[in-house]
Order: sequence, then structure tokens, then C-alpha cells
Amino acid sequence: MNCFKTITVALTLLSIASSAKASLIDLGVDLGVADKYTIGVGQWDFHGTAVDGSLVLGSEAYIHGNVAASKDIGFAAGSIVYGDACSNNFIVGAGSQVTGTASACADVQKVGNNTLDQLSIDIASASQTARDLAAIDKGTINSSTTFDASQLNVINVSSITLGSSDILQINGNSNDNLIINILGNAQIASGAQILLSNGLTSANVLFNFVNDNFSSLNFGGANISGTFLATKGAFNAGDGAILDDVRFYTNHALIGNFQTVKTATPTSKVKVPEPSTILIILAALFIMIMRSNIKHQ
Repeated sequence: MNCFKTITVALTLLSIASSAKASLIDLGVDLGVADKYTIGVGQWDFHGTAVDGSLVLGSEAYIHGNVAASKDIGFAAGSIVYGDACSNNFIVGAGSQVTGTASACADVQKVGNNTLDQLSIDIASASQTARDLAAIDKGTINSSTTFDASQLNVINVSSITLGSSDILQINGNSNDNLIINILGNAQIASGAQILLSNGLTSANVLFNFVNDNFSSLNFGGANISGTFLATKGAFNAGDGAILDDVRFYTNHALIGNFQTVKTATPTSKVKVPEPSTILIILAALFIMIMRSNIKHQ
């Protein structure tokens, strides 16, 4: 009977392995310590000097998740972080609060003679890795566009400009991933939408700004989903945006006049034995059962 129970467990593990959710790390893009945060702002190395690294939260901005910034975090009146805040300096407005811990955690502390902290290093590394992946060129996105993440993994675009009625639709499921490397800037008007369908979350879809100088992401009251990453990017968010599943990471600065920001929580991937290992286990158990049956005969 115990052998049959073990076989059942092994088959269950095999089932879990085949149904585990995909994430950007499956394409080799590891966000490192930045992955802890809904918003992370690092610094970039300007001839041996760490530059920028500021996060500014507008009045009555409500962030559901952790935030981090290498230089400082400014809280306007009434802004609330429903999680932890990690920075070397906090500028606190009236009525603002952090419901978790506010501290200069290890992610933003420079160790030894390092110019950059771990948050900054990991943001830059993830962006470079995504940039180096083989990609299909899709030109400029300046009207409603649809991509299928089950058919495409990495694409390059010159820029993204969405008008008030434009929709960038990304189809797929929780086992698909898509990286969009943006060589220029992104301008998303109020009323525009970036939508993920059928189980895709910000853990699966990455907008990576790769300009060697500076990139900008500007949006107003748009409906946006996905992970937005930049080596040197100024992210400017206007009022009234719908941000139910986003993550923002940049080694420059972010000014957020948004209201509510959330990140969807994908099903965690479970580490299980490789299918080949499970098959070996099953074969061994089958032999044990056969031997047991012979003895009882």
C-alpha cells in the first residue's frame, strides 16, 4: 500500500511540474532584489559617482506593496505605502505613512567601495540581460496593436505612443512571457490601455527601456499593466491611472501622482524533481511491487 501512495505522490509532483507558472526569469531575466518591490528606483554610475535614485509619491498615492529608492523617498501629504519602504532618506509629508517598516535596508546600502547598491546593480543587470536577448523588430507602436505572447518572446520597438482610444493588447496565458525592448520613449495618453489577458501578469510581461542616454515613460489617466524597467529612465505618472498590476523599476527617478498602485501575485513556481527523475522513481517502485507480488505468490 505504501508503494502505491508513493507512486501517487510522484505523479502529483509530475503534474505540478507541468502546470507551474511561467515568469520572466524563464527567459533569463532575473530582477534580483528589485523583485521584492512594487516600485524600485536605483542609481546609475556617472564616472564613479552614484546619480539620481529618487522616488516621489504624490498626495494621496496608495501603494499596495513594498517600495525602495537608493537616494530618497518623498511622501506628499496623505500618501500611504501598504508595505515596507527601503531608502537612505525619507521626506515625510503630513498624514503620510508606511504601514510596514521604513528603514535603510541592505538593498540600498553601499558596501565597501561600491559606487552602487544592490538594487541599482540588479536593475541595470536585468535590463541589460533583456536587451541582449535575440529579438524580432516590430518598428513603432503608434496605434492599437495586439501581440501574442504564445508566439513571441522578445521584440524590439522604436517607441510607444498611444492615443486616448488606443489599446496595446497582449494575449497569452500564465505559461507565456513577452519582453518588449523600447529603444526610445513611451507616451501613453489618458484613456489609453495596456492590457494583459488570460492569466498573464506583470511577472510575465516586461517593457524594457534601453536607451543608453535617457528614456522617459509618461502617462496620465491610462489603464496600464506590466513590468516597466529602465537603465536610465524618468517615469512620470499623472493622476487617475488604473494600475491594478504593475511594477516600476528604474535607475533614474520616478514621480508618481497616481492614486492606487497594485501588483498581481502570480502562483509561485514550485521546485520539483525533473520528469526524468520521477520516471526513474516510478520504474523502481514498479519493480518493488512486482517483487512483492512474487513473494506473496
